[in-house]
Amino acid sequence: MKRRLFVLALASALTLSLLTACGNGGTSSGTSNQENTSQSQPDTSTGGNLSLPDTSQPEGSQSSSSEQPDASQEQPDASQPEQTRLTLNRTDFSLFTVGSTFRLKAAGVPDGTTVTWASSDEAIATVGEDGTVTYVSAGSVTITASAGELTASCKVYCKAQESTEEPDNSDSSSSSGGSSSEGGSSSQSVDLKAFADSVIADYQLPFMSTMDNEMLSNFLPGLSDLSVQLAAYTCQMSPSPAGDLVLVEVKDSKDVASVKDIFQARVDYMAGDDENPGAAWYPEPIRMWKEDSRIVSNGNYVMLVVSSQCDSIVKDFNALF
Repeated sequence: MKRRLFVLALASALTLSLLTACGNGGTSSGTSNQENTSQSQPDTSTGGNLSLPDTSQPEGSQSSSSEQPDASQEQPDASQPEQTRLTLNRTDFSLFTVGSTFRLKAAGVPDGTTVTWASSDEAIATVGEDGTVTYVSAGSVTITASAGELTASCKVYCKAQESTEEPDNSDSSSSSGGSSSEGGSSSQSVDLKAFADSVIADYQLPFMSTMDNEMLSNFLPGLSDLSVQLAAYTCQMSPSPAGDLVLVEVKDSKDVASVKDIFQARVDYMAGDDENPGAAWYPEPIRMWKEDSRIVSNGNYVMLVVSSQCDSIVKDFNALF
């Protein structure tokens, strides 16, 4: 019995000394060392390298794994406001003449809600139930769209019309043969390219690019020879969501009719007829060339516009004179 007790005491002493040498014991209380050795002994029996992940798990691995799902659950919540954010197709735009319009469209409307529209000053611009903004008088307003708890706004600038004295000039020119239906012959100079660029931007005419000389000779033959100023754009996408925007100042008022004939030939070619398919090819663009094309003139200035918003663009064009 004494030998057995001696052997057991010697074995326990050796075990404690080995644990102390490996750093698992320490010089703290004996009870804590016994607890640590009882936990570490099964791990060291399967391999020394396995004891490191086992001893780290009680300290932090379980808590960190429980925190990760919480973080992943918070991410969708943070992104939801962006996904449901109400946006408009424009943040600002300009209208140039009384009665001209532009339609705002909302995106990101939550399911089960409808969009309501409001103008900050209906004496300057009104907005319809479909988002169509109409110029009433000069000034600026804010148009607000609301859908449930979401809102979005757009700034609208109704440009002041500085042509109040121009009717007197047109009256004096009409005595020399100018036609009031054509707007008379205006002596003022109009920057056609600047106007075309503003129309493309304000009405969001997509994929418009300048016609080069080759395109002009193919699409509008003879036009360059008649023009003093020329701003010609066409939509380069197929099927086309818009058509042409061409503005010309002719050398002689007698050339206005010739320019209109060139424009009409372009429309007829793109729209086609019952016997010949239109060069616009697709049904919707062909319909647009037939129904949403306008050829107008004012003095020595002539415009071809093909767009769903052609009538508003025509009003802006006439407001230049």
